[in-house]
Amino acid sequence: MYRSEVTTEESERTAFRKAEKKYKIYYDNTKNRPGIPGALSIEEQRQWIRESLASFPQPPNRTNHNAIYGPIEDLFVSAKERRVLVEVERLPDDVCSEVNALQSDVCAPWYKFVEEHGELRSKDACKSVSASVLLRKLRWSTLGLQFDWSKRSYNISLPHKKIPDALCQLAKRMAAPAMPRGEEFLPEAAIVNYFGSGDMLGGHLDDMEKDWSKPIVSMSLGCKAIFLLGGKSREDTPIAMFLRSGDAVLMAGEARECFHGVPRIFTDAENADISHLETQFTQEDGHAYLDYIRTSRININIRQVF
Repeated sequence: MYRSEVTTEESERTAFRKAEKKYKIYYDNTKNRPGIPGALSIEEQRQWIRESLASFPQPPNRTNHNAIYGPIEDLFVSAKERRVLVEVERLPDDVCSEVNALQSDVCAPWYKFVEEHGELRSKDACKSVSASVLLRKLRWSTLGLQFDWSKRSYNISLPHKKIPDALCQLAKRMAAPAMPRGEEFLPEAAIVNYFGSGDMLGGHLDDMEKDWSKPIVSMSLGCKAIFLLGGKSREDTPIAMFLRSGDAVLMAGEARECFHGVPRIFTDAENADISHLETQFTQEDGHAYLDYIRTSRININIRQVF
């Protein structure tokens, strides 16, 4: 999905890396709005924030936690209920073989969520981790066709669910202006990125899709971020732009071959620009969503693989 062509030492000297360091601290000379400003209504922002936290990390969708803990059910609900994940037992060898064949993950011990002061025994404490910690360490989940990060390719044999129809229709509508005449965008895979305070996404290319004439639809939710759009070389100085909740970017045409990244998100109340979301999560279960999004950014990027 992301291709790096230079070593760490070399990248420290590139124009893109210099810009990343600059905008990690400062944000002068930053353009106001890129792409499609306000592409998502407030109601749509609320909907996809909820889905990104409660539904998208659900198995068989994979997350960055799979390699250590295997598939985790109901992470967001468990975090809200202050549950903890404990190691129960290692899966039998025959089950491990099946899991490895289907998921390309390490055959981890079996884990389950338990009440912090209920089923959790003292001997389990050293093998446990709170759901709230896991939620904050959630960095990505994959929808539709699953991306195998170890092989850096899409693996159509991995179990998966189709991208929700409502999200497909939204992506098709946004992608339409960038599609070749007479063709319709076919959403086949999506990556949901989760950013917390201090997180960044280094400069990279999205180059694992078969046809680069098809755009990538990228939607921003939550805290404001700085987006860097460079050129076809890391030596090209990137343009810095703000992305706010509800904005969308189409990586289309020559931009599909350009380095891009996110060096900074704003989690402070003065610069996060999420006041319009404050009234959207007012019911009891909504506070958990609001507490998360006040210090986080979610990016949903949707792709046509073939």
